[in-house]
Amino acid sequence: MKRTLITSLLASALLFGGGCSDDFDDSALWKGVDEIYNQLTELEKQADQLNDQIRLLSSIVNGGAITSITQDAEGNDVIRFKGADNIEHSVTVATKDDVSSAPILGTKEENGVLYWTTTVDGNTDFLKDTDGSKIPVAGRTPEMAVDKEGYWTLNGRRLTDASGNPVKAEGKQTSLITGISRDDNGNAIFTLGDGSTVSAPIFDAFNIVFKIGDTVFDDEYTVEDVSQPLTIGYEITGEKADEAILKIVRCEQLEAVVDTSAETVVVTFEAPFEEGCFALMLCDLQENVLIRMVRLASASAKPEYYGIKTADDLREFARAVNTGRNYDRYRDETGDVVLLDDVDMNGITEWTAIGTTEHPFSGKFNGKGHTIRNIAWTADAAKSTAHGLFGVLNQASVRNLTVGGSGDRIIVRGTAAAGTAIAGVAAFATESVIENVANNVSISFEGEDPADTPVMLAGIVGQMSGTTLGGQSAEAGCTNNGDITSGAIANTGNGGKGMQVAGICAYIKNTDGNFMGHCTNNGRVNAPSGRGGGLAGTFEKGTIANSTNAGLVEDDAVGQYAGQKDKYGIKRMGGLVGGSTSAECIIENCTNSGNVISHLGCRTGGFVGHNAGTIRTCKNTGAIIGNVTVAGSDYHGPGWACGYNKSASLISDCIGHGFVGDYDTYKDSPTTAPAAMHTSAVCHKRSNYDTEENTVDWTLPSYYDWELKQTVALHPGVKYTYYEFTNLPRKMHVLELDLTNDAVEISTSMADDLVPNPNGNNNSNNGKNIRETLSENCNRKRAEGQNIIAGINSGFFNSHDGFPRGLHIEEGRPDFVNNKSVRTSLTNHANAFTFFKDRTVSCGKKTFSGKIEVGGTEYEYHSINDTILRSGSTLQEANLYTARYKKIPHPDAPSLTNTLSKKALYVVAKNKSGNPVTVNDGWFEATVTQIADGRSTELAEAPYLTALDEWAVQLTGATAETLAGKLSVGSTLRIRAEREITRGRAAIIKAYYTRNRSKYCPEEVLTVTLNDESEYLPYVLGRLFAVLEAVQDAANPGINTTIKDRYFNSACATPAVIFPTLIKLAQKHLQKLDTGKSIHYNRQLTALMGMIHEGFPARMTLPEQGAFQLGYYHQTQKRYEKKNKGEN
Repeated sequence: MKRTLITSLLASALLFGGGCSDDFDDSALWKGVDEIYNQLTELEKQADQLNDQIRLLSSIVNGGAITSITQDAEGNDVIRFKGADNIEHSVTVATKDDVSSAPILGTKEENGVLYWTTTVDGNTDFLKDTDGSKIPVAGRTPEMAVDKEGYWTLNGRRLTDASGNPVKAEGKQTSLITGISRDDNGNAIFTLGDGSTVSAPIFDAFNIVFKIGDTVFDDEYTVEDVSQPLTIGYEITGEKADEAILKIVRCEQLEAVVDTSAETVVVTFEAPFEEGCFALMLCDLQENVLIRMVRLASASAKPEYYGIKTADDLREFARAVNTGRNYDRYRDETGDVVLLDDVDMNGITEWTAIGTTEHPFSGKFNGKGHTIRNIAWTADAAKSTAHGLFGVLNQASVRNLTVGGSGDRIIVRGTAAAGTAIAGVAAFATESVIENVANNVSISFEGEDPADTPVMLAGIVGQMSGTTLGGQSAEAGCTNNGDITSGAIANTGNGGKGMQVAGICAYIKNTDGNFMGHCTNNGRVNAPSGRGGGLAGTFEKGTIANSTNAGLVEDDAVGQYAGQKDKYGIKRMGGLVGGSTSAECIIENCTNSGNVISHLGCRTGGFVGHNAGTIRTCKNTGAIIGNVTVAGSDYHGPGWACGYNKSASLISDCIGHGFVGDYDTYKDSPTTAPAAMHTSAVCHKRSNYDTEENTVDWTLPSYYDWELKQTVALHPGVKYTYYEFTNLPRKMHVLELDLTNDAVEISTSMADDLVPNPNGNNNSNNGKNIRETLSENCNRKRAEGQNIIAGINSGFFNSHDGFPRGLHIEEGRPDFVNNKSVRTSLTNHANAFTFFKDRTVSCGKKTFSGKIEVGGTEYEYHSINDTILRSGSTLQEANLYTARYKKIPHPDAPSLTNTLSKKALYVVAKNKSGNPVTVNDGWFEATVTQIADGRSTELAEAPYLTALDEWAVQLTGATAETLAGKLSVGSTLRIRAEREITRGRAAIIKAYYTRNRSKYCPEEVLTVTLNDESEYLPYVLGRLFAVLEAVQDAANPGINTTIKDRYFNSACATPAVIFPTLIKLAQKHLQKLDTGKSIHYNRQLTALMGMIHEGFPARMTLPEQGAFQLGYYHQTQKRYEKKNKGEN
């Protein structure tokens, strides 16, 4: 922390001092840095003193006792105490009154329990844990500190005053304990800063004093010459000193022998010696016990550097951690254990992992971007359950490290015990963080894994609990490049007791706080049985996000069960996870690009083999290969999403690309297997997958594979065909119409009621159910004298209220148009099926535009016969309705009414032509016949219409205000309704010819947009027709009928008859244009005519006519795109 602070201060100074000369005097700057450095150092010391006192109080409340109270040379109280473990400790208490700069810690009893309190600015409250609960003195010990900005923190969070502001540590003397005394019973009484007291018994049975010569020392002593034995004298004091028994109970890096007759302890030191300790126990027959730790250090043992440079350093660091010794010599000034250089492990064949169950690594390890390389370790599974660089991490962090290089390997042999974990970075990680770490070491298990004996193999971590791997950013991510493999094993469990293998973490335990983010596996992962995944083997709780598997995942790669067809049940395997076991498992934004191959035919998924958790926004591009076996109602085999999925709702917004196929056919060429489809998403419980919530690659022709089920000729030129898709849960009923047959007609027909449920109340009055059905509509038309062969429901309807969706045109009339905000925001309101006057059809997106012209100014209306009329609109101020908007749409249900707002301005007009408004037929001139104004005084009833050549507009807001002053009964105005052509029409033609290939419609024209280079004659003629139409439109703005309305079908079928006439007309139109436009269109015409080498064909086949239409719509689309950009 100190180095970080100085660096940041220097950076700030350099930013502001960038213009100074080389002889700039920076002494003032360094003086300021030193002052801050020293101040924080002092504050950290004060925090340490407070924490010592907190631990003292916690210990005595938890069954400890005071062993002595003395004073040092400065008059501070030195308190020695033992905890419930009988080990003696000491703390120095500077009992000062000046605690104004520090939060005052105290205690308060509630319901018989003593709790910690904190007082800031005179306000006292219970000290709260991270979950908001009060902290008992007999429970968790609070940790007090000063952060790098000089503010007090408790348990890692800043303390705040009554105003919520953080409390600054000002450097004054601080103390938790402000007074020490004894009561009449001989107990020690501690007075705290808030005035509360804590009573503690005093242990005075016996104690021990150590001295070297005449020098008394407490717990630590620096030895000048460790080559010679050290004699330590002792004296036992206390009421029962004569009954005390003395024994050495532990030694580290030294040997200690007690001579009770001489009252000495003789210590000899191991070579080389830096530091060590011994523990001495005093006890008597009345079960009084006191344990005293004595630490000794060599005066000449100060290292040349602090950190790890060599393999010997790394090994000594591991030994210090595993024996519980101090390892400060490997820490830098921030407290992190650091690598100072790459570490070469060449020649080291056996390795004892850093951290054990008894002594886990709980510090911070920072690799500083360095690599531990040349790892070639062989381990015996029978000797340990933890193998890897680190064995056991507990509340630790490992960062910025690369483990191993290409070809490095850890081989584990022997018989494994249950719970054995083997990983490149850490075998076990609890409440820890591993970030920006890469593993290049391959893990090879060549030992014995007995039945029901879980063994965990992984690249990064064998087992994690409450741990973060990677993080929220790509920079924090972890990567495994090593292969994770196992030989033949006896364990055939497929669940938690089976072998767990994964690229990142083999087993994610059922604990809070598990997170894997931005991790990548590139290594090969396999084991004959158990659970295996690119990221995790078993996943019990937590989140895996933004992570990728690119490695090959397999089961029986070693062929242990080769040729056996009944072993599909011993493995669960996924590209991401082998098995997720609960609803508390979340996998999101992850990708599997690796192949997943089951030699056994097990349940295998691109995401998860056996899934019970949430999978969302994930993508599979790998090949998922395995034979499918049906055992009764159970299926075993591959799915691009999951082998088994518990519920359809668990998988959403996922993309299934890649391939799915059987092992026997595609084991040697996985990417030649069939493309992933909806039907191959899940193997077992295939229905537990929602085709509407997920997507596959719909650009592939195989996506549209179908089977013909029935064909019936209904009439000459009308054929009915029924298909079922093979890769989609869809059925398709097709009417194929020959529109070149004049005996075949298409007519549009709306239901007899425009708004099926006019009260908009989700059918509580059964409004939808009494709307005319398609069959009833056909019967009505037959009764009117029409020979109806078939009916097509071409509209969309809301499932709740039955309102029509999209654009509805009958006999050219725009009978229903949703309001503009709905049309632009909802896809199913923007599409329409259309039959044109030229006997062509379209199904695709349409853009509607409605205008009213008053006094030369155009005003937009936003809908026709839409339910927006019920209440009016303050945002869309003009909405049209016609006689199709009936007050009572169902004569048999008079209670159902189409209402009109009574608080709007209504203008009713009648077309002078006597005809209704029709789409794309230009302006219709009309006369105002009625004006009803309900803006200031509500209308009794708004006007309803009865004749189709009438129309009315409901006006609100500024538009109503403007038009009210311009219109009166008898006024003349104009109205038009326009529907712009889009690419949907070309798309349906292209889709047909893509499915039904023909030499008369070559692939070069089956494009999404215009192909300028194609000289295929029918396509060129279609483009030429579009340009001729554009010339006519440019010369005659607002023309009602274009050459398309009159000549399109004929030009398409018999070009030689029509095109000469059209070209003559175009020459006349070009003469009307200005010079720039004339040149522009002449160039287009000349270029296209230059592609016609053999004149106009007399007749074209139906496939050639399809190419003609594609050329026309591609050219027209380009024209509209230019219009939108403001070009010609």
